[in-house]
Amino acid sequence: MQQPFLVGAKAYLRAVIPSDLDGPYLGWLNDQETARFLDTGRFPMTRKSLEEALQANQMESVWLAIVDRKTDKHIGNIKLGPIQWVHRCGSLGILIGDRQYRGKGYAREAMELVLKHAFTQLGLNKVTAGAYGEHVACLGLFKRLGFSVEGRQRSHLYRDGAYHDKVLMGLLREDYLIRHTEAGEAKRMTARRRIKAPQAMAPVSI
Repeated sequence: MQQPFLVGAKAYLRAVIPSDLDGPYLGWLNDQETARFLDTGRFPMTRKSLEEALQANQMESVWLAIVDRKTDKHIGNIKLGPIQWVHRCGSLGILIGDRQYRGKGYAREAMELVLKHAFTQLGLNKVTAGAYGEHVACLGLFKRLGFSVEGRQRSHLYRDGAYHDKVLMGLLREDYLIRHTEAGEAKRMTARRRIKAPQAMAPVSI
């Protein structure tokens, strides 16, 4: 691992570095299919414009590269921000740019790492997210992580010659902590039951 910031079982997150801009990152943002549900892809992205965007977000966002632990391959990015420090909330967005890593749990793990950091280290009270109404996979992932649907902005997004609804979601710190406390307690109870369960005696040869 190279300069890991947050570490999971499958991937680790580190700061986005200048050399990332010379890799596949720029291609992901210019690929129409990859950027289908993103705000990018409307205009061609250049290295200079991407570098300027990264620099502009340094003070108000946590922008991280998602890297495969086995290969040290940069496979995507995740951003928490902009963060509103007065209100203690920030928005969450993610991109798995490398197609061979989609649907394999990398996005969920990266989001879990950032949510834990947001609530336990940055002291945020709420993390928000938004998605196209028909982006079923994205909405399902947010719901599995504990996000609740808070509203729907009708015909708010424009793509492929048509307007689409935007679904607004949010996760409160108190709900996150309850969810993880309950999960931790369930694991502890399962472990206790396993310890207390009577062990079958091995046959004895005489």
